[in-house]
Amino acid sequence: MSDGTRVNARNIESKVGAKRPVSNSVARDSANFGFPKIDAMFLLSILRKHWRWTIPLGLLLSVATALGILAFFKPTYEARFRLEVDPSNFIVFNDNVVRSSPEFIELQRAIMYSNSVMEKVVADKAVANVPKIAKARDPVQVLRKEVKVSASAGNRLMDVKFIDQDPKIAANVVNAVVDEYLRSRRSIEQIRTSNQERNVLAALAKAETEVEGAKQRVRDLSMQSVKSDTILGESESGKIDTSYLDGIRMQRMELASQLSILQLNLAELKAAYDRDLEEQGKGKQASETTTTTVTDDVLDKDVVVIAAKQQLDNAKLQMTDLSLNTSIGPKNPVYVQAKRKVDFLEQEFKTLRETRRKELSDRGNLTSTDERRARIAAMNEEIAGLRTKRDILEAQVKDYLISLKQASATSVDLQFAEADLEEWNSIRGTVHQRRIKLSTERDAIDDVRELERAITPKVPVEELPYKQLAAGASIGFLVPFLIAFLLELRSRKVDDAHQLESRSRLSVLGEISTIPVATTGKLSKKSRSHARELRLFEESVDSLTTTLTLREDLRQCRVFTITSALSGEGKTSVSCQLVVSLARSTASKVLLIDGDLRAPDVHHVFGRPMTAGLVGYLNGAAEWRDLVDRDWNDSIHILTAGNLKGSPHRLLSNGRFEQLIAEARQEYDYIVLDTPPVLPASEALLFAKVADAVLMCALRDKSRIEQLIQAYNRLESSGANVAGSVLSGVPVREYASYYGDYYASKV
Repeated sequence: MSDGTRVNARNIESKVGAKRPVSNSVARDSANFGFPKIDAMFLLSILRKHWRWTIPLGLLLSVATALGILAFFKPTYEARFRLEVDPSNFIVFNDNVVRSSPEFIELQRAIMYSNSVMEKVVADKAVANVPKIAKARDPVQVLRKEVKVSASAGNRLMDVKFIDQDPKIAANVVNAVVDEYLRSRRSIEQIRTSNQERNVLAALAKAETEVEGAKQRVRDLSMQSVKSDTILGESESGKIDTSYLDGIRMQRMELASQLSILQLNLAELKAAYDRDLEEQGKGKQASETTTTTVTDDVLDKDVVVIAAKQQLDNAKLQMTDLSLNTSIGPKNPVYVQAKRKVDFLEQEFKTLRETRRKELSDRGNLTSTDERRARIAAMNEEIAGLRTKRDILEAQVKDYLISLKQASATSVDLQFAEADLEEWNSIRGTVHQRRIKLSTERDAIDDVRELERAITPKVPVEELPYKQLAAGASIGFLVPFLIAFLLELRSRKVDDAHQLESRSRLSVLGEISTIPVATTGKLSKKSRSHARELRLFEESVDSLTTTLTLREDLRQCRVFTITSALSGEGKTSVSCQLVVSLARSTASKVLLIDGDLRAPDVHHVFGRPMTAGLVGYLNGAAEWRDLVDRDWNDSIHILTAGNLKGSPHRLLSNGRFEQLIAEARQEYDYIVLDTPPVLPASEALLFAKVADAVLMCALRDKSRIEQLIQAYNRLESSGANVAGSVLSGVPVREYASYYGDYYASKV
């Protein structure tokens, strides 16, 4: 047995089984891997697997990308035209319009980017010959995209910039753009001012016409006005005095209000009187009424108060309509009359509330039907008197209106004509003031003016493309890692035990650390490291043995088939090390059968000669007991594969192999079968079917998930009992970091 696969024959104490709890799996619960899941462990595994070629290639691509960027790099120059935005450009009139605002800057940017400006700039021969503009399918759009406008100094400055590889072209283009913008802006301002002046002149002409018309109407009505000694009279201003008519109207409204209140009170008193008569007819005495205090809430719900309040609200609404929806001014007689009516109704409403409060209180003090009858009679007389007064006032108003119509119709029209004249004079003054402002401010300094023209820049925007170099070098360096990442996604190789379980449904029975490379010479740091690695390797194999011998569902299994999906996944190494561990740990007698008839390797591992072996027995050349090699160890016997010259299926179909296993069970405690891989050699299914349990071997960073699943499905469909999988090739450092090193202090 070579140093690379040698395991010392010392006995393993039973404490190995006690050090780790027995479970159905030894997979590390580090994460819940989905399919596919990209996490830090996955990325680290890619770096660990492929760093030998990804890092050199990444550095090479990074340098090549940087050199390519430098080879094609051409410095660019930025030209800047600075404009001043000055809101204090008025001559006399300042309308407090803040022009240096973000909205104003946006408006100027929109004007500069407009087609009317950009098309004229592109039509300029100097701009049209610029390479990037001349080659463009839409030169206007390219120029609009390349010209940048920004504000600074609290929106008091506007910077217009253009970048090009030729510094002269950059300065010429930005100067052409700003010059055309300023010309266009002046033209827009002139058109706007002209339109405003034209509108103002039209409004002024209309106001003048209306004023002259109003003056003529006043003159005509003044000549027709006739003074009279009637009750109309005149006020000090010469206008018709309507105070007499207003007084009569106020008295009439007051009588109407009092009359409505008395009528409602009379109706309520009659209702109370009728109830008293009805109760007396039934033999009951009228109940005494105590003095009642009428609250504001009760008073607000009284029908009389509600009616008066509604009348007041209607009058206020009419006055509001006159003020908002008509051209009647506050000095107009119609509006004055409406205002007087509202004032009167407000005062009347206050008096009514107090009168109504006293009335309701007094009504509760009437204690007999006789008193109520007397009260009803008094109220009827009072109502009759008020009606007589109302009729007299109605007659007076009628006579007054007839006299007014006959004698002073012209004076009333004159008042309205004078009010119209005053209003149109005010409008004419406002329009005239606006005309003066426009004429005065026409020659004011433009609020956007040139401050600093663009000159040919001397220094490029950047001496070297540092950002492009950093980005290009980074991309070049990451390309190999991206390739490795895609390869890993496509290959789906096994990274750890938990991933193997979660994706293949195979429980991991054990993890085998990497087989250490043998060293020679005196004891040194390297030899001590080799001894530690060898010890951890032995420990990992012993851990698998402990699981197979102690787990409840595997305790009765004596025949184990060790297989894999493809060749080179560590099944022969696991078979040989498992045989040694079983014999050493359990002091059992173990038979190792090399069933890989096409590519046998067990005899090389143990350094034994190839004999007729299993092939000779299956051909009937000899009995299997005569072909077993018992010289390597008393507890470990080996049946080599032999020399295959035909089809393995023909040899295995005669039933002799099943007979061999049945007879070997009587002589050996454990039988381990090293079989060919499942996918390329289907005879592995025949070996697996006769075993008590099958172990699927997977090699870290080599075995692929989909191939393991395919092999597992074939084994299950053939009726084999797949107990789980064994993951070999785990790095010693990782194995030690997770499981620990019990003997670390002794080395």
